[in-house]
Amino acid sequence: MLKRSLESLAFLKRAENIFRSPSIWTGFLFLVCFTGILFLFDLRFLSRHYDWDSIVYTHNIITNKYWKVFFNPHHIGFESTGLLYLKFWYWFHGPDSAMFGLRLRVLVVASFFIFILMLSYWRLYKDMIGAVLLGLAVHCSQGFWFYAQHNDTPLIHSCFTAALFLLCVWNSKNGWSPGKLYIAGFLQVWNVYYHQSDTIFLTFVPASVLLADKWRGRSFEYSYKLKLIFVYLFSVVLILTLSYLYVGFILLERNLTAPTESEKNFANWLFLYASQERWGASPGPKNYIINFYRGIGDAFLNFEGIKNGLRVNTNDFTSLKSFPYNLNLGFWVGVLFLAFLNWIRLWKLYKTELILLFFWLIPSFAFYTWWEGYFFEFWVSSVIGLLIFASLVFRSLEFENFRFGIRSITHIIFFAYASLLFLVNFTYSTLPRSERSHKSFIEGIEDKYEDITPEPVYRNE
Repeated sequence: MLKRSLESLAFLKRAENIFRSPSIWTGFLFLVCFTGILFLFDLRFLSRHYDWDSIVYTHNIITNKYWKVFFNPHHIGFESTGLLYLKFWYWFHGPDSAMFGLRLRVLVVASFFIFILMLSYWRLYKDMIGAVLLGLAVHCSQGFWFYAQHNDTPLIHSCFTAALFLLCVWNSKNGWSPGKLYIAGFLQVWNVYYHQSDTIFLTFVPASVLLADKWRGRSFEYSYKLKLIFVYLFSVVLILTLSYLYVGFILLERNLTAPTESEKNFANWLFLYASQERWGASPGPKNYIINFYRGIGDAFLNFEGIKNGLRVNTNDFTSLKSFPYNLNLGFWVGVLFLAFLNWIRLWKLYKTELILLFFWLIPSFAFYTWWEGYFFEFWVSSVIGLLIFASLVFRSLEFENFRFGIRSITHIIFFAYASLLFLVNFTYSTLPRSERSHKSFIEGIEDKYEDITPEPVYRNE
C-alpha cells in the first residue's frame, strides 16, 4: 500500500520538464520575477493600520498559549500556524514587531497564490498576457489587496479555495491519480482549518472526478469514480472530525456536560458564532440584496469606507463619488451580457470550468449573503472566482479567423479594468494605510493594542 502511494506521486517528477523546455523555463522565470516585483511593491506600501480583528488575533498568537490560538473554532488553522510562524519570526528578526511579521506571512501567501494563479492560467490556456492581467486584477481588487496586508483570516482561506479550484480544473482535463487526490485532500482539509465555512466547497473534488476521463492515464469507469468520491469524502470528513474532537476535548478541555451556553461546552465552542445569535442567526430585519451589493461591491472597489446604500448613480454617471462604481457595474453588466450572447460557445469550450465555478460561486453567494453579506471580507474568494469567469467569457469570444485581434481587444479591456482597480484602491486605500500608523475602533481591547505597539521595525514610531 505504501509502495503504491509513493508511486502515485511520480507525476511530481514532471516538474523537471520546466528545466528542459526553454519556453516553459522562460515563462516560469518571468512569472517568478513579476511576482517578486509585486511582493516588493506591496512590502513598500504595507499597511500600518490596526483594526479590531488583526489586533485580537495578533495578541492571541503572542500570548503563546494553546487555548488562545485555538479559541476561535471557525479558523483553528490561522492562529495556530501563526504561533509556529511567530517562533520563526522571533528567531529570524528578534522578539518584537510581531504584527509586522505576521503581516509578512499573509503577504507571502498572497504573492505565492498570485504566482500559482498566473502559472496555472498560462499553462491551461497558453495566454501569458491574459495570465498576468488576471493576476493583476485579482491582486488589485480591494478585498484581496486589503487582506493581503493584514493579519486577518480572509486571505489565506480564499487562496486555498481558489488553489483547490485550479487543481480540480487541471485534473479534470489531464486526469486524476492517487497522488493528486492526496494533494486535493490536503488543500481541502487546510481550507476548512483556515475557515470553517469552507466546508461548502466539499463538492469541488467530487465534481472534478466525475468530469474527468482519465485515472492514472487510463480510462475512468463511472463506478470507480463513485468509489473514489466516497473514499475521499469519508477520509476528509474523518480527518476534520478527529481534528476538532482533539482540539476541543483534549487541548481545550471542553465537555458535553457543561451548560449549553457555557464556553466549556464542546458544542457551544464548535459552533461559537452560530450559537451567539449573531451574524446570519442574528435577530431583526435584513436587506439581503443591499447586504450582497455592499459586501461584494466593496470587495472590488471601496474608497468611501463603510457606507450603506447604493453607490452607483446612472443619472450622474461621471460624478467623482459614483464614477468608479458606475464603471465597475458597467464592466460586469458587459461580462454577463457577453456570456449570455455567447453561452453556447462558452459552455462548449469551458464546460468543466463553468461547472466547478457553479459549485464555487453559487454556494458562496447564498451562504455569505445570509451569513454576513455586508462585510467584504467574506467576498474575497468570490471575487477571484468572478474574475476567472470574466477571463473565460473574454476567451470564448476568440473566434478562429479573428482570434488575435479579439484577444488584443479583450486584453485591453481587462487591462483597463485592472487599472481602474489599481488606481482607485491604491489611491484611497493602500497608500493612505501605509503612510503612518493608525487604528480604528478598538474600544475594549486597548490593552491588547498597547501590548503589540509600538513596533520598532518602523523607526519613526
